[in-house]
Amino acid sequence: MRVNLLVLAGAATVLASACTFTPKQQAEGKFEYTDLTAESAIQPAPNKQLPEPTNRYTVPDVQGSGPIGTAVPILAPKLVWPVADGSRVEEAEDQVRVYFDELDGMSDIEQYVWQGALQALRMRNIAVTEQVDRKLIQTDWVTETFVYGEDEEEVNIRRRFELKFDTAEHGRTTAVSSAVVERDLSAVDTVEIENSYLQFRDRDAATSVLNMVVSEIAMTQQTGVADLDDEGAVLVDMGFDEDGYASFIMGASFSYTWALMQDVLPELGFEVDDFNRENGRYYVTYEFEESFWGGSSEGKLDLSEGAYEVKVTGDAKRTSITIFRDRTPLSADEVMQIFAPFAAEIRTQSGI
Repeated sequence: MRVNLLVLAGAATVLASACTFTPKQQAEGKFEYTDLTAESAIQPAPNKQLPEPTNRYTVPDVQGSGPIGTAVPILAPKLVWPVADGSRVEEAEDQVRVYFDELDGMSDIEQYVWQGALQALRMRNIAVTEQVDRKLIQTDWVTETFVYGEDEEEVNIRRRFELKFDTAEHGRTTAVSSAVVERDLSAVDTVEIENSYLQFRDRDAATSVLNMVVSEIAMTQQTGVADLDDEGAVLVDMGFDEDGYASFIMGASFSYTWALMQDVLPELGFEVDDFNRENGRYYVTYEFEESFWGGSSEGKLDLSEGAYEVKVTGDAKRTSITIFRDRTPLSADEVMQIFAPFAAEIRTQSGI
């Protein structure tokens, strides 16, 4: 019988513990402060007077409202991590926001950040339901599952996010903020979730989305690509190299561009005879493709057959590609004639 009493005592202890269970995300305590009221004005003792009133020790009224007591989430919030070059977070920031400052070699910080955000969502299969060019992106539903309460009830929550882009008037800084615009919580009959805790998780989720964008831009920087188009391929433009010769200009590092040319040049009809990475030179021969009926047909580029030299020069953010024939650089008109197929092949290879 004594054993049975011990069992019952143990069971009672377990039940008592269950009744006093506190989720890890909830603060513990009696929270007497939540029931306190303001004291009435001090009254002077008989035959005494109070000193002249002063505002020196007046406690100002609290502006706004928020959770108190057990409704306060006590978990550490996620932080925005500015891990990409040129990214930073302002002190005392009250939004989920990061700033990107223009770096040397960047041609358009606004486009750079915009394309980085689109690529981050695309790489993670997060659909975009609405976008305003370089201003706003709204996503489709993203699902999160977490456990809550004494019985660790599994909860499914869906959210739609909004990324806002704000570029300063001087054009050298772009801010990106993240927020939840819509939430859908699965029916949970066995546990009631504090709204303050849901808001806490919403902010964490928005922070995760923003960190995803920052990380994608950081990874892009590490691969040497600075400017991307809508399809995630490196941007190509016409311009001039450091010697003033007409060239193809890429928003990418020398290392990235040099490696890319190993795939681009053969696809355009160049046979690579030799190369020297130290001075950034590919020595190639351009030949027309053989036609189905024998002989040769026109090549992919509007160039004559023969030996060419391809010069690749640049730094960590910007690279130029200059083509020489008989040690003479192609003219601006000649570069213009072959720009479309040359740039298309670069975009194709960089987007693979």
